[in-house]
Amino acid sequence: MNASFSRFAKSKENVLKLLNYMNDGLMITNQAKEIIAVNPSFTKMTGYSFAEVEGKNPKFLQSGQTSRTTFEEMWMSIRESGTWTGEIINRRKDNSKFYCYITVTEIRQKEPEERYYIAIMRDITERKLNEEKMHQFAYYDTLTGLPNRNYFFQELKLEIAKAKEKEEILALLFFDLDRFKKVNDSYGHQAGDGLLSDMAERISEVIDGIGFVSRFGGDEFTVCLPNIKEKSMVKGIVEQIFKIFQAPFMIKGNSIFMTMSIGVSFFPDHGTDADTLLKNADSAMYRTKDEGRNHFRIYEMHMNDQTAEQLTLEGDYLLALQTGQFEVYYQIQIDVDGRTPFGMEALVRWNHPDKGILSPSIFIPIAEDTGTMAELDEWVLKRACHQTRRWQEEGLANLVISVNVSKSFFKQPDFIVRVETALTLSGLAPESLCLEVTENTAILQFEDVRNKLWKLKEKGMRISLDDFGTGYSSLSQLRYFPIDTLKIDQTFVRGSKVKENEAIVKLIIAMAESLNMNVICEGVETEEQLNLVKKEGCRQVQGFLFSLPLPTDKCGELLKKLTNSRNIV
Repeated sequence: MNASFSRFAKSKENVLKLLNYMNDGLMITNQAKEIIAVNPSFTKMTGYSFAEVEGKNPKFLQSGQTSRTTFEEMWMSIRESGTWTGEIINRRKDNSKFYCYITVTEIRQKEPEERYYIAIMRDITERKLNEEKMHQFAYYDTLTGLPNRNYFFQELKLEIAKAKEKEEILALLFFDLDRFKKVNDSYGHQAGDGLLSDMAERISEVIDGIGFVSRFGGDEFTVCLPNIKEKSMVKGIVEQIFKIFQAPFMIKGNSIFMTMSIGVSFFPDHGTDADTLLKNADSAMYRTKDEGRNHFRIYEMHMNDQTAEQLTLEGDYLLALQTGQFEVYYQIQIDVDGRTPFGMEALVRWNHPDKGILSPSIFIPIAEDTGTMAELDEWVLKRACHQTRRWQEEGLANLVISVNVSKSFFKQPDFIVRVETALTLSGLAPESLCLEVTENTAILQFEDVRNKLWKLKEKGMRISLDDFGTGYSSLSQLRYFPIDTLKIDQTFVRGSKVKENEAIVKLIIAMAESLNMNVICEGVETEEQLNLVKKEGCRQVQGFLFSLPLPTDKCGELLKKLTNSRNIV
């Protein structure tokens, strides 16, 4: 122990004994900032014994992670007020860093060389690490490691403020992965998480150094591009992102190609605050999806009006489900030889209180987006079965009702039970019900679809494959399904390429006959079209030549008229 400390210790002996039992680390230096004493807690905290640190400047403990400004402020405060308290990051003997809450006090004496400094240190590493974890959870996405919505929003506000001050352009990009749900449904959520992580890496690779990325939520990502000199720069950046996405993603050994829809908004043209820029970029992204996905759109003023109208329509739709605004219309199906009705196809219409009758093309996408498609399908099924049974009781005994089944309804675990319940409640015989599935529904989840269709067939119901010729199924697959009827899509009946369509219709009819299947040609509007399909061997048709889709009362009148007169009305 040097002379300077000996003089100090002689008068402070009892105080030092107390300090030796402190939980906080104690370090004392002389006026030359040479360590002259430490307590056991210091040794425990840093790993250094007094013999290892005696005479050294405390700078050797610095980790290099505390800013120079902090130390400048510390010595300024000590010179002015004699003390300073703050946080610094030091390094232990084992080279690990630790956070230190420290108070440094200058003990001034008459003689400058007699002054010394006392530093009391508390190890706050655990608290700081917990704070970092809390910050990580609060501001970073645990899956991708990217900033989350909260952090992005805060940073976006700061960048907007800078852009305002410097009168610069700022771009905001809103990303959404196209058809991501199919990945989760086909490969599981763990595979979907892996895909999102890979996606985040690819976007970050392009944006690195020119902006910042966040995972905004789900399969949505956002990018802020500050300091944009020209708006045209954004197009080049977006093209780089699309290019890097041309490479497939590997999911469980399979190469999967994914696409994105991107919306872009600019500060200050499309908003001067974070909320507005995000909302408008989101609107542009949804417009991209509506137009076919795998592209980008820059926000335009009218987009929000259309989005607001769509939201209003969605609200109206959900109310319509509760208040019974839907109606079942029926399009009569005709036997060509006798020109008599043999059945009807049930078609749903929305009787909107303000807009009148709305077609399915308007509200079916809403039903799918809101997850109510199965509910709507089941309602149509029950209503159509009930009405068909009433017509049979009125003398139209052999009528068959065809009801479309969406993929959502078909995938319900209790689908078979729901269909049986509809028949039981209506009293309709199973053979009077034909369930129509689309070609694309049939080829998805092959085993499940086939098993359900066979169970329906075994119970006496009929099965029709709708829109045949427009999907992607192999013709050889048809023999695995219990199909009674193929419905040739109306595009082959009404198309402009007459010769090609004749050949296709002829081929489908011949194939159906070889598989003991019936054929119905849809979309017959003229006598010429009727003669064409009749010449090729089709004996059952439906279309505007015989009947528009009609409400219940008018359809009933026409059914009776056609049955009794055998004349076209």
